[in-house]
Amino acid sequence: MIHGRVTRSRRPVIAIAIRDGNGNWRTMNITIDTGFNGQLALPELHIRQLALTLDQNQRATPAIGQTRIVSSGYTQLLWNGAPRDVRVIQAGTSPLLGMEFLWNHRITIDAVTDGAVSITPLIKDRMGG
Repeated sequence: MIHGRVTRSRRPVIAIAIRDGNGNWRTMNITIDTGFNGQLALPELHIRQLALTLDQNQRATPAIGQTRIVSSGYTQLLWNGAPRDVRVIQAGTSPLLGMEFLWNHRITIDAVTDGAVSITPLIKDRMGG
């Protein structure tokens, strides 16, 4: 289970380890954004600080609705004690974790300042049910 807190600015935030471009794990505060349907969005500054290589392009449509081409690539997050691949796009002004990455998880948010945030994997049985 992943734990976090709601900030005074009403953002559900988790501290998560991300693998930088040198293979080291660095902890970063990331906002859970259920309106973002991608995996991980990082601002240009964070991408430079982490020395990540974004060598692909993809289309993205931000909340304002105008599709544009953004840089993208891959890294890993330390998720429930194990490395998990994550697609990164360069976008926005703060790190965002989106619904594609969070799919098949239960997200619980106590919507008050310093409220608890928890993310729990949904376990399916081996028969797919």
